Amino acid sequence: MAFPPRLEKELEELRRQFSIENGEDASFINLVFKDFPLGEGFNISQSDILLRIPKSYPDAGPDMFWADPNLRLANGQIPQSADQIESYLDKQWRRFSWHRQAWNPAIDDMHGHVEFIRKRLKEKK
Repeated sequence: MAFPPRLEKELEELRRQFSIENGEDASFINLVFKDFPLGEGFNISQSDILLRIPKSYPDAGPDMFWADPNLRLANGQIPQSADQIESYLDKQWRRFSWHRQAWNPAIDDMHGHVEFIRKRLKEKK
């Protein structure tokens, strides 16, 4: 699978911190961050996290993310805007419909998107 050059470079850097698997479909490159740490406040401490990256990256950026379908808040509730279950890569995922305000390919990158996910998970809603 050929990645856009900038994505290849960013993934090389991110693989120093994460185990990342990949797959693709017609419009997206699917990246699975294995055993992503969730922090406190959830019923599990880590989950695989799926990112669906448009093949036109970086002109178009990632939106949303997906996690283990059994992921819930520690109190058993489903996190805000995460009530949909979808199938990708022959697996079910809980869709976190949490969106960035905007994507600017001149300054935004995968490192920033991973940080966006970390910060959003810390909000525990």
